[in-house]
Amino acid sequence: MIRMSGELDVMRRAEVHGVLRVIAPGPPILVDLSEVTYADSSILAELLRFHAEAKQHAVRVALIIVSRQFARLVHYAGLGHAFAIFDSAEAARAHLEGDAAP
Repeated sequence: MIRMSGELDVMRRAEVHGVLRVIAPGPPILVDLSEVTYADSSILAELLRFHAEAKQHAVRVALIIVSRQFARLVHYAGLGHAFAIFDSAEAARAHLEGDAAP
């Protein structure tokens, strides 16, 4: 599981870029963003890049987002169709294990 928290903005873009990487096929990835309080467009761009890498390597990804504001931002940016998004770790894990649909 990859966990990020706090404010994710252009000042943390390199950090996010380094953490959200898929360089080869592998197991599903759960990204816990439940403690993110803010994200700007640079982070949305990193999520989009991460989605493309995961798709290229056929790696399934699920995001945990509990903030309504952050969830809306992700959906408005068109990333709601790119990722399976959940508001709990249990639901996200079940999805990645194939037990539930988003």
